[in-house]
Amino acid sequence: MIKYILKFGKPVIIATDVNPLPKTIEKLASAVGSNVFFPKTSLTYKEKKKIIDDYKHRIKDSHQKDALAAALRAFKNYHSTFLKIGEIVERFKRKDLFDEAVKTVLKKKTENIIDVVRDLIGRKHK
Repeated sequence: MIKYILKFGKPVIIATDVNPLPKTIEKLASAVGSNVFFPKTSLTYKEKKKIIDDYKHRIKDSHQKDALAAALRAFKNYHSTFLKIGEIVERFKRKDLFDEAVKTVLKKKTENIIDVVRDLIGRKHK
């Protein structure tokens, strides 16, 4: 499974729709060096249905529904962080650092995005 995932790139976040965090998801995230997202409480059928409503015509089975609901919930959780990172890299005129800034902010679990971007710029100039 890890080889298959890595064919598409290295995931920054692996999400699940259940709490507690399943050990398999925890091991997978650790193996590929990703952050993990899981909700405070497991998503109910109704919640999943509401979350994926705009995409329901593309979903083939319940596994896809669960995976998409988890991914969209994780995105909602991190959305404001992604926007802040986007604003800051744009302010520094370094949109090229967006992906690396996201990885670094999530790995370090820091909210000081400006320092992260400055550090990345400093490393790029060495």
